[in-house]
Amino acid sequence: MLSIGRIFGPEYLLRLYLAGAMGGSVFYLVHHAFLAKGQATRMMDPSRTPGLGASGAVNAIMLLDMFLNPKATLYFDFIIPVPAMLLGIFLIGKDILRIIEGNSHISGSAHLGGAPVAAIAWARLRRGLF
Repeated sequence: MLSIGRIFGPEYLLRLYLAGAMGGSVFYLVHHAFLAKGQATRMMDPSRTPGLGASGAVNAIMLLDMFLNPKATLYFDFIIPVPAMLLGIFLIGKDILRIIEGNSHISGSAHLGGAPVAAIAWARLRRGLF
């Protein structure tokens, strides 16, 4: 797979990273606000759990690369060859499952925040709005 930074330049990569971080942070905050609102007991308030959207930024870059090169071969767990688009679907599905299961160690909502950023960037690139 080709590097987004090499193809579109470091400024584009930085903008994509920052937009992914913002998307990840917003998704994280919205998700935790809903958790706090629906929580019956206040033993551990999820709205006070610290988080960072950097995982959303990395997810945005990875998913955009997968959208641009859907047939490229990637290696799942460094062993199993998988088409990039299939791996992208798996990553998004795993993050949705994390949200449903309530896994508190890894924020699926922050990861998912990068997905719409990648989708918007991909749509803009397809329209020629670089």
